[in-house]
Amino acid sequence: MSRPSPTSGRGANARLIGVLANAPNNEAESVRLARDALERGQQALATGDAVRAVAWFDRACRLAPDDRTLTLRLAAACLGRDDERAATLFQDIADKADVREAWLGLAAACRNLSDPRRAADALAQALARHAPAPALLGSGRSLADEVVQRTGEAGWCGLNARGEISIRAARDEAVEVRLDGRLCRGRRLPVGWQRRREVAVQVGDRHLLGSPIRIDAICRLVGYVESLDGGLIGWAWHPGDPEIDPDLRVRPVAGRGELRIVAADQNVGVQHARPLARPRGFSVAAEALAGMRGVLRVTGRDGTALMGSPIDPRAEQADAAAAAGALAALRSVRPIRRATAAYVPPAIPAEATPPRTATGETRRRPPIDVVMPVHGRADLTLACLDTVLASIRPPSRLVVIDDASDDPALVRALDALAAQRGIRLIRHAHNLGFPASANAGIAACAGRDVVLLNSDTLVPPGWLERLHAAAYGSPGIGTATPLSNNATIVSYPGAPDRNRVPDLAETIRLDATAARANPGSVVDIPVAVGFCMYLRRDCIDAVGRFRVEVFAQGYGEENDFCLRARHLGWRHVAVPGVFVAHVGGASFGQAGLHLQARNERLLNRLHPGYDRLIAAHLRADPLADARRRIDLLRWRAAARRGQQSAILITHNEGGGVERQVAVAAATHGKAGRLAILLRPGKLPDETPAVVVSAGIDDSFPNLRYAMPTELPALLRLLRAARPNLVELHHVLGHSPAIYDLIARIGAPYDVHVHDYPWFCPQVSLVGIERRYCGEPAPVRCEACVADAGRVVEEDIPVLALRERSDRFLRAARRVVAPSADTAARMRRHFPALRPIVLPQEDDRGMDDPPPPRAHDGTCRVCVIGAIGVHKGYDILLRCARDAAERRLPLEFAVVGHTIDDARLLATGRVFITGRFKPDEAVPLVRQQHASLGLLPSVWPETWSFTLSELWRGGLRVAAFDFGAPAERIRQTGRGFVLPLGLPPSGINNALVAAVGLTSHAGV
Repeated sequence: MSRPSPTSGRGANARLIGVLANAPNNEAESVRLARDALERGQQALATGDAVRAVAWFDRACRLAPDDRTLTLRLAAACLGRDDERAATLFQDIADKADVREAWLGLAAACRNLSDPRRAADALAQALARHAPAPALLGSGRSLADEVVQRTGEAGWCGLNARGEISIRAARDEAVEVRLDGRLCRGRRLPVGWQRRREVAVQVGDRHLLGSPIRIDAICRLVGYVESLDGGLIGWAWHPGDPEIDPDLRVRPVAGRGELRIVAADQNVGVQHARPLARPRGFSVAAEALAGMRGVLRVTGRDGTALMGSPIDPRAEQADAAAAAGALAALRSVRPIRRATAAYVPPAIPAEATPPRTATGETRRRPPIDVVMPVHGRADLTLACLDTVLASIRPPSRLVVIDDASDDPALVRALDALAAQRGIRLIRHAHNLGFPASANAGIAACAGRDVVLLNSDTLVPPGWLERLHAAAYGSPGIGTATPLSNNATIVSYPGAPDRNRVPDLAETIRLDATAARANPGSVVDIPVAVGFCMYLRRDCIDAVGRFRVEVFAQGYGEENDFCLRARHLGWRHVAVPGVFVAHVGGASFGQAGLHLQARNERLLNRLHPGYDRLIAAHLRADPLADARRRIDLLRWRAAARRGQQSAILITHNEGGGVERQVAVAAATHGKAGRLAILLRPGKLPDETPAVVVSAGIDDSFPNLRYAMPTELPALLRLLRAARPNLVELHHVLGHSPAIYDLIARIGAPYDVHVHDYPWFCPQVSLVGIERRYCGEPAPVRCEACVADAGRVVEEDIPVLALRERSDRFLRAARRVVAPSADTAARMRRHFPALRPIVLPQEDDRGMDDPPPPRAHDGTCRVCVIGAIGVHKGYDILLRCARDAAERRLPLEFAVVGHTIDDARLLATGRVFITGRFKPDEAVPLVRQQHASLGLLPSVWPETWSFTLSELWRGGLRVAAFDFGAPAERIRQTGRGFVLPLGLPPSGINNALVAAVGLTSHAGV
């Protein structure tokens, strides 16, 4: 019998926020600054300053680039002012997130751009998958009405999650409504309409805009539930109809009863990645569930389960009793060979060594079945099925669990495969999630080993036989997992987020290489990885099923299984001689993130120390040698016979050095030499290492050599590449053994000076006083290092550093400086040097900027880059404060970011764009409508690409009278220099005077 849901007051809502967030209430600094920028933009809009509003909204988006709600706000601000940009922004959001307001905004922008056809297409997208926005349903003339009139369409239509149809015909003509082809009467759909596919609204044979309407999109329910104090809390909403409060049902999985609840709390406080998300919270007290026992399902009206369902709200209270019984079983004299349901271990530490081994060698090796749960993603699923069917032979079988796929084409394809190619197909009426589907597949494979395989994988020939051999190659192995591009602790070549997804041809090549590099090899791992998980039948029988009642739709269920097996003495191994591609990236959205966080908490509660176990494995990294063997084979296969190489040594800090290294690598490539980059790195135990790559990309991340212990192995690799030149661009981050490496390579070497680690442990000649140090004698440098610390990690006295540098630099084939100023500074400390000067750009190839001028009576000064101490942050802050205090007609715009945006913004005289991509620098400079550029750097820069970008942005530039910028400004006449040490008031006076304004307008 249905009962009303208990009301949720403020207290319950506060608990919901705390439980779901599971984190302290402190936002990241970038998020805080983004919100500040949003507020400033809204204030600018309120005062009618649309240009400044767009600038602030743009900053907010740069600070929080993944927040599409901010992007929507920026797009809306551009609407009617810069409709081309508005259309681009709306289109991007619509394509990535399918947000109703983005489609409507795109329609409005296209209307403004006199492109009614594209506006109609955008409007049709909005109406086909979303309930009509309230603004379209008013009595006045709407955007949809206008688009229909301009395009001559028959009208427009929409559907909401209550089954109510909205129809606006362009003319007084008969309109027909059909539900999956069957004629409907009235403007409300009949009972059961949610289970239908589409609604067509037509005038004759012409569809109205929005028709046919996709019912699944309108009714789609997104939500999450978890237990609290024996009750339930969670949230839900309809992305296709955010105005409606979802109706939910709570029913026992086994038994009778039903509780109806409405998710109506709009102050739920759930952070949601989808723009304009409107989740509604709900809570159910334990007393309201008193009549329902066991595991519960929480669903929408159409039976769609919320993330986290099925759920046992009393599971925590039951854990203690289950643990006591399991502890007795674990320590019993007789081995545990078969589990009737699921072996539930006591809450013993995950790292603990099992008290005994409950496994042994089996005389019989059962046949193997591949079990593949499937739900959507038809192209990936069918590609995967093709590779599996091509690679398995009887008596092995492929068992597909269709977990209520909503793609008709996929459903038909699976039916055809079942009929033609003999797959066994099991179909669920409702989507139950991966654990339940895996259990169904395992149950259908009684007496057989099972490989659980994700439907977004690609398998190579022979994969199953090699996994089988590995699983039985050593006593007590319960599971075996291959390598993959996206497989957490068994990923290759690097971390999952850095690996690209290989196609089938590359998958086969990588697998063949892995098989040659690691034949018959296995490596113990703490848990298997579920994308491709070989399960021995005797292990399954001992441990039992996946625990759906604990892990619901998934995340962590295979880890729990493996830890339960571990407590019984089973081992889990990686098989580095097998490679299976895995697309990954499928997401359950925000609800899935909540479920993942919840299940991670559960894993650590059920298996204390689980996170420590994984962290210890990552530190030890037992797969490192196997990954390196694969990389070495790939490296050798990529080498061209007879090709020589150039070795480029650099740091990991990016900036101008990275730009020059990229240029050098390209130059060597054009000359037919392989450019080999050596970068600093660390092993998991923090041992310094050298990381080898071919060119700028990082396609061989496992060619990582500990320094100095693996210096001989690194030398063998490099000498085999026939180097005829070494270029040293930077030593920052490298072990001192890098000098020994260069000497033992045996090729001539060039040194490119980008800054001053050769004689300054601070690298940039800026000391404890946060300004240029003057390059004093070593004894004063030692005092500076004692007070300010060092950027160069090596703990070497300054005098010893300079003596070593002197020997090393004098032995170089040549020392290259980008400017005469840099060459002179190096000669000052190393008198025997004769650096050659090679500018990094041709200043003669740039146009001269126009003379500086004020804009609207204000001098606006542009600064570009990542502004830290040595780049002049303190100077900029003092100048901004002085401008505010004296009320000067002076403002600053930073294209980039700083070490402390907040203090600069607080002056009211600074605008900061936020981070940008390299190709955005010059356009952003131009967007600031600045009068002048300023380089406030307090160290003598060796070149300064930012100076070039300011010039290309059409600005003359002021800089302090030292370093390469002053030298370049004097040579070109594109600006002026300021005396070093000039106070902020003097700097401001010079800037204002440069545009013909007076500095006496204020105090």
